[in-house]
Amino acid sequence: MKNPRISRLLVGLVLPLLAACPMASNLRAAQAPGKAGVYCKFGDLGKNPEALAGTMRQIKGAGIDFILPYAKLTSGKVNWASRVAAPELIENAAFMDAVVKEAHAAGLKVHPVFCVATEGGDTTPNRLLERHPDWAFVQEGKRVGYIDPGQPAARKYEIELILELIKQHPVDGLSLDYMRAPNRVGYTETGRAAFLSTHKVDLAKIASGQGAAQDTEGGKKAAASAAAARKHPLWPEWQTWKREQLNGFMREIRAAVNEARPGLPISSYCWGAQTYGGSFETAQDWKTWIQAGWLDWINPSGYRYTDDEFTKAAAVNRASVPRDFPCYITIGVSTSHGKLPDAAAVKKQMDLARDAGADGLVFFTWEALSKFLPEAGEAIKIWQPAAKARGNPAPRPAR
Repeated sequence: MKNPRISRLLVGLVLPLLAACPMASNLRAAQAPGKAGVYCKFGDLGKNPEALAGTMRQIKGAGIDFILPYAKLTSGKVNWASRVAAPELIENAAFMDAVVKEAHAAGLKVHPVFCVATEGGDTTPNRLLERHPDWAFVQEGKRVGYIDPGQPAARKYEIELILELIKQHPVDGLSLDYMRAPNRVGYTETGRAAFLSTHKVDLAKIASGQGAAQDTEGGKKAAASAAAARKHPLWPEWQTWKREQLNGFMREIRAAVNEARPGLPISSYCWGAQTYGGSFETAQDWKTWIQAGWLDWINPSGYRYTDDEFTKAAAVNRASVPRDFPCYITIGVSTSHGKLPDAAAVKKQMDLARDAGADGLVFFTWEALSKFLPEAGEAIKIWQPAAKARGNPAPRPAR
């Protein structure tokens, strides 16, 4: 192709079509970022270039290949100089610039974390949702800090933030988190309107007073007294409706990223295979995202704190991901669900993840992992995925 302008035009037209095609995962090579990554909060380090540079060198020295710093938080605040977000939603305007610069200088790839659907979290909506109350989920008669994926304006806002992030910074990928519905019984205004029109049923009345939390990514089970709303004959259709809205949202994200930064890898943290059954309201259909080619790799939760529970979670998640697709197990060194006591426990979960067939590891978080250096770092440096440990290259989709 001689004309570069025409070449760029064709790329912009073709890649979004590939992203929407069910065979796209076979046409676009999965772009795994390395064997080990770590979530990073950094705190005040983002304001101290010298200290940040030293931490990046320490991370690289511990055998880590890529970092996942928080670009958009569950609060809805962002860590870059945004013109899309309101000024009060900018946490640290210089953060992403400093992190990308120092990470690249240390030889680390950067896959910033973007918490998609949260604008305040499980309780109070932030200022954005206060200004746009019809964008929010409703639980127990109150609006909470999650956007309605069926609301086009809300989706447009989040996608504009994503595009701003990846255009302003030379990041190596994009890591999605909270690409899901809240895990409590509730409804949205767009869903309510759709069900009133189609079924003559008011979701607000069905979900009234039924906000009990369901199962969690840490394997904890919901209370025995399941919400009455979940027993309604139309509740499965509501779950399907939410899932379809989130899938459409994911498709839009993939197409927008392809147009803005062709070839930029997208990954997603997910709770795991158990969310396709049991008491979950998340409607997070990440298996479809893989099959449709909207993701390049995935890191399901391994937040379990006994060997048996971790082994089961790692095995079922690896079995739920196609063998030719990069599956990274997320090891929760310290989370709200539990803590690993020492470097030996971290190494044990690394070994169990390898035995389950993990293609790579992601640790949560650097701040927790760093307490177990240098032992944990030595283990990370010699760790290999099961296929490579046997002398065989890990399978990957053909380009």
